[in-house]
Amino acid sequence: MKLHLGCGCVYLRGYINVDAAPHVLACDPQAMDILKENQTTFDKYYKTDFNNRPNKVVADIQCSIEKLPFSDNTIEEIIMIHVLEHFQHYKVVELLKEIHRVLKPSGTFIIGVPDLKETAKRLSNAITPEEEDWYIRLIHGTQRNQYSHHYCGYTKRTLTELLFEHGFGNFQDLPNINFYPAIHIKAYKGG
Repeated sequence: MKLHLGCGCVYLRGYINVDAAPHVLACDPQAMDILKENQTTFDKYYKTDFNNRPNKVVADIQCSIEKLPFSDNTIEEIIMIHVLEHFQHYKVVELLKEIHRVLKPSGTFIIGVPDLKETAKRLSNAITPEEEDWYIRLIHGTQRNQYSHHYCGYTKRTLTELLFEHGFGNFQDLPNINFYPAIHIKAYKGG
């Protein structure tokens, strides 16, 4: 089993897509059109440019990712792209414990977060108000709803240290799949 946590508008084929606030569940007949629009593979995670991304969320399971409905050591891989920054630090610790709990020994955890250090550099060099607003948004989130605030910021060092403290290792840098500064890391449970 493979999980895609906080899937948002990206529905990954071959994964159980989990989101706290989907517009519709994938098993609902009304989800067909949304599913067609959102469905992709990890190598084409963002299959369209930012301005043309889908705006409806379809998931297989609606639940908080802080308490996953899976047994210990049952999940082969977890992907979580641009989700961790939406949790307060004290909840991040519990979330990482939960991810560690459900992953199989040597299971894979792929994580992406905005790069706070690079974002801060670009914010300080922003020329136009639009550029400045964009980088401020990367720091604070869109704040459109209760799920779109950024509570924590990460650098490569702080993210890998946090993951290491919670039982992950053997870190591998992955290419940035975003057009804005972001960190993507593959880690292994117990690595």
